[in-house]
Amino acid sequence: MTIKTFLLSIAGLVALSACASVEPEPCTSEWVDFRTEKVLNRFASNNRGMIGDLRRLQDSEGDINPVVAMQLIGNRKQIQRFADTFQSIVVPELESAVDQCGGADNLVPAFTEFLRDEGVGEQTLEWIGPVIGLMQDMREADDAAQERL
Repeated sequence: MTIKTFLLSIAGLVALSACASVEPEPCTSEWVDFRTEKVLNRFASNNRGMIGDLRRLQDSEGDINPVVAMQLIGNRKQIQRFADTFQSIVVPELESAVDQCGGADNLVPAFTEFLRDEGVGEQTLEWIGPVIGLMQDMREADDAAQERL
């Protein structure tokens, strides 16, 4: 192999790797999928522990494990932070991506859908949804009380 052939081979590999890392054309369904997956994968990797806890909430027979449920209730602040992070970071990032295309018709971010895709069972989703909702209501009530002071 000559030096010229070697250099051309390297240039070709560099060009191919650049093509592989380019985002799809904006506002196509592939682009929306790409951006959604990128944001959700980052969130999932940053919250692997909580997602694992939610997976363990439901036993192999599909029932809620009361011991794990009590442990999760004891970690109320961690669950709240998990839900708040999704709402305050993930949703705005996804909405920003879609706003570039003039609307959110192609993207409806859903916390429960994300958890479902991460392997969290239906019984767990039915259980955790109201718990997170109650925690958000309690946090909003606390915030409102602090504002009055």
